[in-house]
Amino acid sequence: MPGSLRIGKIAGIDIAFHVSWLIIAVLLSWSLATGWFGVRYPGWSTGAYWSVSVLATLLLFLSVFLHELAHALVARARGLQVKSITLFLFGGVSNIEQEPAAPDVEFQMALVGPLTSLALGGLSWLLALAIGHNGSPLSAIFEYLALANLLLGVFNLIPGFPLDGGRVLHSIIWKIRGNVRSATRVATGVGQFIAYVFIFIGLWIFFRGYVLDGLWIGFIGWFLLSGATAASAQGMLEGMFKGVRVDDVMNHSPATVPANISLQKLVDDYLLPYGWRSAFVLQGDQLAGLIALSDIRHVPREQWSQTPVGFVMVPLTRLHTINAGQSLNDVLPLMVGRDLNQLPVVSEGHLQGSISRENIMHFIEIKRSLGLDS
Repeated sequence: MPGSLRIGKIAGIDIAFHVSWLIIAVLLSWSLATGWFGVRYPGWSTGAYWSVSVLATLLLFLSVFLHELAHALVARARGLQVKSITLFLFGGVSNIEQEPAAPDVEFQMALVGPLTSLALGGLSWLLALAIGHNGSPLSAIFEYLALANLLLGVFNLIPGFPLDGGRVLHSIIWKIRGNVRSATRVATGVGQFIAYVFIFIGLWIFFRGYVLDGLWIGFIGWFLLSGATAASAQGMLEGMFKGVRVDDVMNHSPATVPANISLQKLVDDYLLPYGWRSAFVLQGDQLAGLIALSDIRHVPREQWSQTPVGFVMVPLTRLHTINAGQSLNDVLPLMVGRDLNQLPVVSEGHLQGSISRENIMHFIEIKRSLGLDS
């Protein structure tokens, strides 16, 4: 996710937080110090209010992280690749590179998150009971975490995309009807309805004078509506690409250059005359790498005539490659998840073609023009 800062790795999964997390962390700490703890536990010092609030905020985000980690670990156990977990404004998101192949897998992946939050809420409540409701800072923190995790678990069980409950609903409909696209239409439709309910309630509260509460609820509704709309578009694309293979869409004659020519010859004979912005590099008849304008700019211009392309290119070992028989529905998440504009199509080291976002968009436009996108 753009704007994210990596903080470490757990079980081979990159952990990061988005800059928006800092905003909500500050706002939540301020809200807890001046509101929740300040009202419920009078008599503390100012330092105590702020210390408890900051610690409660950090523990809540730890709870959100554990919620997302549960999703990721179940996905990994079911054979899905999980690249990263990112904490951001509304909680967290797991970057899972493929969609579940079966409704049972999706059901397990979706349900484990809310169950984790509910379990954390129950554990926090038991710790609060063990300490005793004595108004101490430690007791107050666990009481808050119990309520917050309970609300987080229940909220995520709301049956509409993009919430976990929406995925649970999606998996159930998918299992009953045997049609993933039909399940997506129902789950995203429910998600959009729930989003509009949140927006309406937010506006109603706003005009009744509770400005911040109304804006917050309305903003949540907008977030849910955006997620449901995106899921609907993704479902449409998956349906459009069903049965479509890479070789149905790829460019069979991508731009190629030899590895032993100089950068100057590359610019003069290939890039400028043909308007290329990148080209695949061949060593004999084998794919060796990729050269792009950004790679050339890193070399001083006076060295272009003495520098071979092979010295500057991105080598094949750093490129993601695919084969011609792969489903387009498997390739597209890879391109989006890793922000790749094009991928080489390779067989036994030989370049067979390439597929780019432009190729995919052209394919979509042709299907729409022929009325084949329904």
